[in-house]
Amino acid sequence: MFASVAGFELRYQLKNPVFWVSGLLFFLMTFGSVASDTIQLGSTANVHVNSPSAIATTHLIFSIFFMFVSTAFVANVVVRDDDTGYGPILRATRLRKFDYLYGRFLGAFIAAALCFLFIPLAMIVGSAMPWVDAEKLGPLRLDAYAYTYVALVLPTLFLVSAACFAHATATRSLMATYVGVVAFMIVYLVAVALAAKPQFRTVMAYVEPFGTAAIGNATRYWTATERNTLLVPLLGPLLWNRLIWTGVGLGALAAAYPLFRFAAPAGKVKRREAERQDALDTTDLRASKRPSEAPRQDEGVLQPSPPRHPEEGRRGGPVSKDAAPRRDAVPAQLFARTRLDMGQVFKSPAFFVLLALGLFNSGAGLWFTTTESIYGDNIFPVTRVLIQVLRGSFTFIPLVVSIYYAGELVWRERDRNTDALVDATPTPDWVFAAPKIVAITLVLFAMLAVSILAAMTVQLIRGFPHFELGKYIGWYLLPETVNAALIAVLAVFLQTLSPHKFVGWGLMVVFIISTIVLPKIGFEHNLYIYGGSPDVPLSDMNDQGMAGLARTWFLIYWSLIALGLCVLSAVLWRRGADASLRPRLRRLPRRLAG
Repeated sequence: MFASVAGFELRYQLKNPVFWVSGLLFFLMTFGSVASDTIQLGSTANVHVNSPSAIATTHLIFSIFFMFVSTAFVANVVVRDDDTGYGPILRATRLRKFDYLYGRFLGAFIAAALCFLFIPLAMIVGSAMPWVDAEKLGPLRLDAYAYTYVALVLPTLFLVSAACFAHATATRSLMATYVGVVAFMIVYLVAVALAAKPQFRTVMAYVEPFGTAAIGNATRYWTATERNTLLVPLLGPLLWNRLIWTGVGLGALAAAYPLFRFAAPAGKVKRREAERQDALDTTDLRASKRPSEAPRQDEGVLQPSPPRHPEEGRRGGPVSKDAAPRRDAVPAQLFARTRLDMGQVFKSPAFFVLLALGLFNSGAGLWFTTTESIYGDNIFPVTRVLIQVLRGSFTFIPLVVSIYYAGELVWRERDRNTDALVDATPTPDWVFAAPKIVAITLVLFAMLAVSILAAMTVQLIRGFPHFELGKYIGWYLLPETVNAALIAVLAVFLQTLSPHKFVGWGLMVVFIISTIVLPKIGFEHNLYIYGGSPDVPLSDMNDQGMAGLARTWFLIYWSLIALGLCVLSAVLWRRGADASLRPRLRRLPRRLAG
């Protein structure tokens, strides 16, 4: 039974969109660190981007951010059955507590470990790109990838998964588990900053849970040749670090057993009983209000329809009495569907994972950027400096949100087999397409606003509470929202054309890669790179200068093109049983006539 439960959980996690969107996100970030000159993690001027040292550093850095993904896998295991109402059915079977609890954990942990494999895959693919300078590459060392993954990464994944699993078991709350992860990350970053002194290096090599301090101690005085050829030996503090924290993970996993109660929480039982009683009361109330008189004689008899006006339906002819109410219903439908689509995004665990990743990635950049110095003078956390950090570290997350949720929202009804009911409603096609784009845009606006709050928090902590909200809005929030909305429109359009959402996601990945590849081979003009606009230097004296005006014109240019894509998405929207593209293209001229 243990193996059956673990296999079921693994299959469930592999079908979960969180697995694929997280894998795609880390694949793109790792690919950019290898194939781009602007992002360097483990390599320097003389160290290859695919050297054993760079492989170890890259894997360890991403294992820290992977905490949020591991939490999404293992924390959901404990609360999912009670949330879906499937828990009482499982408790009525002969399933043992041990098999249920640890079988679920094993399946989720294997899924997390498989998802992390997107990172070494991205390093291998990125180092094979033709535009990467050959002098920056060494030989393909599969043994270095395997050693790093098994000896360095898997213990970290097990520790994080076991700790989050135990926390979720104790709290029975996915949100509480995420709060615990965020609190741990804050404590971890503060402790690392305080212990960044030579006298603490040996202690940190043992107590730092991710192994980065132990790796740093072991390779601190290595030459470039040693970093390009040697594997970090699993000896001394590094070995003890891995053993200690693996033992901590085992202890957390053991603590989860007495903390887990193979019964529904009392609060949820009472709430469900109240909901069921409310439903019964509502049914009784409706029954009491039902008229008791006998049915009218004309009930069930098909009545003749009133004669149509000879000019009805023609342009300029009389309008039926219910035409005006129908027109008034369209804005209400648009608002309701937009709220529904936004709710699906905000209530999704993947959204919190992506938002947390973006905040911590940008938070680290915001914090450590203001600790640097230029010509011996410390940098004040002024608005223009923090905006430049946000542009480089946070705006990638809205890109992933646009791509992922475009597929989820466009294909929601078909994935849940409710498309036949929805398509039969008397609703214009644009009321289906427009809310997807509006909802994603509003979600991206909210995410960018949250990143501004993070920057202002850093300013406050750094003792520089000079908040220039107008610059945050004009220099960052509005233009970046437009950029993200352009990607959202393109993603929805491609999902409308695609026969499956995975095909749409694949097309967007091709688009992202093309934006990296085309400038490398000479195609770099913003007039034909979708969403392209010039970089805008920020100045407290000169504002955005002429570059800001040029970017505004490019944003207008691409917004008009995106408006055309919105129209095409509406007229090509799939409705009915025949969802293939060819008949929709044949109907395109007739639909555009309106």
